[in-house]
Amino acid sequence: MADDNDGAESVLAGGWLSPRTLLHKTTKFVLNAAHGKTRSLIPTSDIGTVAETGVVDWIEDVEDDDIAAGMGEEVEQTIMVPERDVLMGRWSECAVASGEGRSPTPPGMMRLSRSVPPRRRTAYNKDPQQRVGAMEPKRRAQRGRTVFTMLPVRVVGRIMEFLPVDTMLLVANICRIVRRAVYLHGPNAQGMAGDQAYTSVGLHMWRVRVQQMGWRMWRERQRGRERRLRVQAPQSHVVLLEHICGVKDEAGILELLTTEPDLVFKALYDNMIGDYTAFSKLNGCVPRVVQNANGAAAVAERLDQLLWFARGRFTCSSDVTNMRLVSAADRFEAEYQAQFKHAFMQGDCERMQGCARVLEHIRNGRSCIRILVDAHPLFSSAPPAPYADVLASTECVTDAHTFGAVLSELDNLIAEHARVVHAGLPSQVLRQSALYCFVQDLFDAKRSGVALRALQNMYAHLRSMPVAGQDASGEQQRRDVVPDEATKDIVYLSTVASIVSLLLEAADKWSHMEPVSLPRGLGRRCVFSAFEDVIDEYVQLERRVIERAYEGELSQWTLKVRNDSMRDTALESNASHKDESLRLVNFRLRQQQMEEYKDRVLLLVQDKLQISMDTETAGDGTRRRRRSSASQKEMPRRTVVGDVLGHAPVSIDLCLNMVLTNRDTIDRLAVFASAPQDMRLRDQAQDAIESVFCVLLRGIGNHVRPAYARVVAELKDLEHSVMATMQTDQSALAQLEQQTRSSFIRAELRFFELIHLCDLCVQILEIYFKSFMTAFIDEHDFLNTCNQERKALERAVDDSVAVGMDCVIEIIMRQTQHIVDTQMSADYSPDSNVSLTLTPTVACTRAVQFLGESTVILQSMTGHRQMRTVFLGEIGVRLFYVLLEHIKRFRITEPGGFQLIADLNLYYDWAAEHVDPETLRYFTALKDLANCFILAPRDLRGFLQDQYSRRTFDGVMRSEEVYDVVACRSDYRNIRTQVEGHCDFM
Repeated sequence: MADDNDGAESVLAGGWLSPRTLLHKTTKFVLNAAHGKTRSLIPTSDIGTVAETGVVDWIEDVEDDDIAAGMGEEVEQTIMVPERDVLMGRWSECAVASGEGRSPTPPGMMRLSRSVPPRRRTAYNKDPQQRVGAMEPKRRAQRGRTVFTMLPVRVVGRIMEFLPVDTMLLVANICRIVRRAVYLHGPNAQGMAGDQAYTSVGLHMWRVRVQQMGWRMWRERQRGRERRLRVQAPQSHVVLLEHICGVKDEAGILELLTTEPDLVFKALYDNMIGDYTAFSKLNGCVPRVVQNANGAAAVAERLDQLLWFARGRFTCSSDVTNMRLVSAADRFEAEYQAQFKHAFMQGDCERMQGCARVLEHIRNGRSCIRILVDAHPLFSSAPPAPYADVLASTECVTDAHTFGAVLSELDNLIAEHARVVHAGLPSQVLRQSALYCFVQDLFDAKRSGVALRALQNMYAHLRSMPVAGQDASGEQQRRDVVPDEATKDIVYLSTVASIVSLLLEAADKWSHMEPVSLPRGLGRRCVFSAFEDVIDEYVQLERRVIERAYEGELSQWTLKVRNDSMRDTALESNASHKDESLRLVNFRLRQQQMEEYKDRVLLLVQDKLQISMDTETAGDGTRRRRRSSASQKEMPRRTVVGDVLGHAPVSIDLCLNMVLTNRDTIDRLAVFASAPQDMRLRDQAQDAIESVFCVLLRGIGNHVRPAYARVVAELKDLEHSVMATMQTDQSALAQLEQQTRSSFIRAELRFFELIHLCDLCVQILEIYFKSFMTAFIDEHDFLNTCNQERKALERAVDDSVAVGMDCVIEIIMRQTQHIVDTQMSADYSPDSNVSLTLTPTVACTRAVQFLGESTVILQSMTGHRQMRTVFLGEIGVRLFYVLLEHIKRFRITEPGGFQLIADLNLYYDWAAEHVDPETLRYFTALKDLANCFILAPRDLRGFLQDQYSRRTFDGVMRSEEVYDVVACRSDYRNIRTQVEGHCDFM
């Protein structure tokens, strides 16, 4: 590489290379490298990419017999063979080589020559420090060898795009590398064209050639659909292509350019190359174009075709030819432009239209359009009185109302110019272009447009409004003072969005104007171009405002929660009043109140968002409804729906107000999101809408997560309280147990109400997303940031619910365990003189009563049936294992067995009422197994065999657990051999 750098410095020392010379040298170097005739910059090795530096020279690899096809031209090789083999015809394909300049041929031998392809060439790095050391010679040679392969076809195709057409065709025909990259069947294939003759690289090469003449191909984005391929060609080329191929619409041109771009280029090239090369001569260029055309309009059209054709620079002398072509076109256009301007000054409309018919065929008639726009008095240095008043009125714009007065004056000016262009221009297309140019200058910063000047004055006024408490003049203090900076920002944002809406309505009015109308798309493009300079600041301010609003509301709610917590702590001593209020709570009535509250909130959401809950709104309809409401009087945003709780863990008012604030922000940004798709302003507005919605999701998450954290922390504290209660002496046990149970019911009630309220918040967000955000966000796009934030919020809520439920279940089971532990040993091993009552014991009754209270709360506060089933099922399974371990603690006699069955029947009744059938199998198996305590020893083995044959314990208890329960019989030591002898089922 050092040699190459030295060569480059020597070449550039005398002066800079021209682009064409540099391109020629680069092309020659790359093509030679492809054929293996020079050094390559990107070597590849047999064993991977070689990261070596330094000079790489070519060395013949005499040991490798593989021939690299297509790496160079065939060479002549001279060989010596026995003469008898030649006489026997074994070397018939070879020719006899001459012996001139060679050593004498040995006797009995003959010198022959044959054509062979070149051997694969390898390169060795000369730098010994780069080689691998401490290796055997053969392995070191293999590691240092580098094989140079042919260039990628896309690189070859890219090189061909920059060559002149004749050079490109010559290289494609004589270079084997290029032939294989471009052609499918070779350049001499008969009757083939397009995708039947060329590879994808070759087709792309011809498309690029066509695009170099000013043609444009792109893929248009369509919401919810695959991108559609579009093509746009110069109007003069469309006319020429219709004359040559009979194709006149976009679909036909697109089909030709997709399948047969070579035919399109060759047709245009053959038609224009003669007239184009005529301009390279000193004389006779313009007369030739005039001779081949019919009238001045045809000459103008031909010159326009050649001007577009000259962009391709398809010949080696394109620089000189293009300069002479442009000079001739300028002279031709200047002559008719002077005639058009003279007729305009004299008011000769008929002569103006005659000149415009010629000028509209060259450069789209921009010269005559520019004359009409520049001649308007509004753009003169000293406008007359009526137009000077319009310019003066722009200095008084302070809000949307004053801007509306200026806009009415602009409507009159546009209508007046429409009448002028209708009288002076012949075609409707030219008239619309002239009107579009005039409206564009009204919003153009380079021309100091009237509309843009009014907007700038309004920006300056809104950003300089005084805040209450600041110094201001008397008049300004009375009229324009705002209470704080947040209100000042909201006024600025709302005013700008209202003015954009006014301008869009004006653009719709211009599209129905007589006698010349401005297409709606062009009018809206002019409107949005006036806001491209402020859109960056606007979207940043929108985000700052909504983030500041959310932070303020969340901080106020946090302060309220802290005060409520301090107040609850101060009233903690009045426990008897709280216990009495908890006993008077009707949980089913509480659930009914919660459902009514949710219905009331959803009706309010429907009213505030102006949507129908049972009707799915389409994206376009939602967008139209939202834009139409932007111009109406803004409804009060703050809402008060109230809380169903005295101290609600989350605020629905806060969540709903955050949604409405977000809706107002997106309403303002949606005005800019309606810009044409190719404008940067539209993409910025779209990104801002997604960002603002993500701010809402994070704000709701920041409100919900601390509420769950507080409730979960309270439940965990109760877990420790239950553990402490289990270790308390019997004297203070009853009072402490009652306090713990009251605290648990209160925490459980708060947790399940939190689930309802958070579910309501998620419902509101889902309604808002479905009704409004689907106009901007594809809900099925899982890579979209908004959809990812939605899923993250749902996961956070689900995880918090799961953690809280686990804590509630743990507390329920610990309290149940504590109650069951109060079971007396005499309950299951009574004295012989005690009569049996066959009623559940006190511990069992208390445990089932506690489970029933907890179940009532669960059923009343858990609205989802599936969630309730899972929750109660988990309690049932854990209760089963608590009872299983509880039974193992006792030595049970036959009377005690009857008492145990009575207790298990009560547990079974609770399970049959509340758990699912799969969980009920646990209690059924345990109740059946309890019969082992009342059977005679001789019947016990048969009983167990019968239970196993009916698969009573499958999936419920292991054999070891069944054995441990049976071993709890008080007489098991005496009957052990009768049960375990030759046991084939345990």
